[in-house]
Amino acid sequence: MTPVFIALTLLAYTAVSVSGLTFLKLSDGNIFTLFGAAGGTLYGFGFIVWYGILTQLPLSVAFPIAASSLVFGTQIVGYFFLREPIGIMHIAGLLLIVSGIAIVSLASGRP
Repeated sequence: MTPVFIALTLLAYTAVSVSGLTFLKLSDGNIFTLFGAAGGTLYGFGFIVWYGILTQLPLSVAFPIAASSLVFGTQIVGYFFLREPIGIMHIAGLLLIVSGIAIVSLASGRP
C-alpha cells in the first residue's frame, strides 16, 4: 500500500471514530436512539478500519498516530459541536499527552 493510501485510511479511521463517539455522547447513554445507533454503527465501522490499518502498519507505529489523532479530533468536535470548554490547563494537558505519545512512539523499537 502506498503511504498516501495509509494516511487517508488513518484519516478515515479518525473521522469515523470521532463521529461515532460524538453520536454516542449525543445519545445520553441510550443506545436505542437514533444517535445511539448511529454512534455504535460508526464506532464499529471504525474498528473494522482500525483492523485494516493494523494489517498494514506495525502496532508501535499505528497506535501513537491513531491515539494522537483521536485526542485532537475529539477535542475539536467537543469544542465546536458540543460546546465543551477548553481552557489553558486543558490545552497544556493535551500537549503533554501528545508529547508523551510522540516520545513513546520514537522510543519504540530501541533498547
